[in-house]
Amino acid sequence: MKKQIYALLLICCSLTSALQLFSAIQIKKLPIVHAHRGGAALYPENTIPAMLHAVEIGVPMLELDLHVTRDSQVVVSHDAYMNSIKALKPNGDDIPVDSARMYSIYSMTYDSLKRYDVGSRPNPAFPNRKNLKCSVPLVSDLIDRVERCTHIKGLRPVGYNIEIKSWPDKDGIYSPDYRTFADLCMKVLLSKNLGDRLLLQCFDPRTLNYVHEKYPNVRLSYLVEDMTVDFEELMKRINFVPQVISPNHAMVDSAFMEKSRKLGMEVAPWTVDEKDEIMRLRTLGVDAIITNQPDCVMNWLKDLP
Repeated sequence: MKKQIYALLLICCSLTSALQLFSAIQIKKLPIVHAHRGGAALYPENTIPAMLHAVEIGVPMLELDLHVTRDSQVVVSHDAYMNSIKALKPNGDDIPVDSARMYSIYSMTYDSLKRYDVGSRPNPAFPNRKNLKCSVPLVSDLIDRVERCTHIKGLRPVGYNIEIKSWPDKDGIYSPDYRTFADLCMKVLLSKNLGDRLLLQCFDPRTLNYVHEKYPNVRLSYLVEDMTVDFEELMKRINFVPQVISPNHAMVDSAFMEKSRKLGMEVAPWTVDEKDEIMRLRTLGVDAIITNQPDCVMNWLKDLP
């Protein structure tokens, strides 16, 4: 009888220890860091050097943006045109501020686009960034380079949080119609066989609804920023519940978290670079943080008790 009691006590102690360990892990659970445009505060945004650097410092998720050229090549760029703050002409000259929108990606072939320098010009928003000559990459080339890097260096494969930069007033001007845009992007992305490592995000409800219907196995993230619209109204704009909702970080409070959790959505706010705000969001229990300076954010989170 004593042996049985002793055995039961051991089981109870083991269960208590396991529960304590589980609770500690849950409390310690940290948001996944997404390198916004590859870490725009560190390297020229949305370039292969930025993505490789992010991978090498241990960033688990790369965030990037897609546009399409005149010859239907899918390229990585946040802006729909050669931004005068970020780019230089092929001959090294500045792009005139008042005519920058004439240098649209959708008006160029990729052979023309890749001659522009999108990394040498210092970006005043990120004074400590490393500046070096870079071109706008094809998304296929960027993914291939990242995958090769992780394989050769024995690093854990990374995830890709990829935004299709569609919006109604861009159709036919800065991009194809949203269906064609989405199909061109999906053809390339699905060819890389990334599985659950691919997360597709978009502000445009039309594109999200279309991709959800035509490519039901792709994980989707709903980008939102309109703080004048309540949560329920935002959700009415799409025809499904996505795996992730990605709000402007200022929109996130306990009520937003509760409503998102009730629908089973993860929360990945953007774009957060300040330590106090990182800590606030972590306390609220967000699942991810999209940041321009992933090195700092990973260190801040790592040092938490």
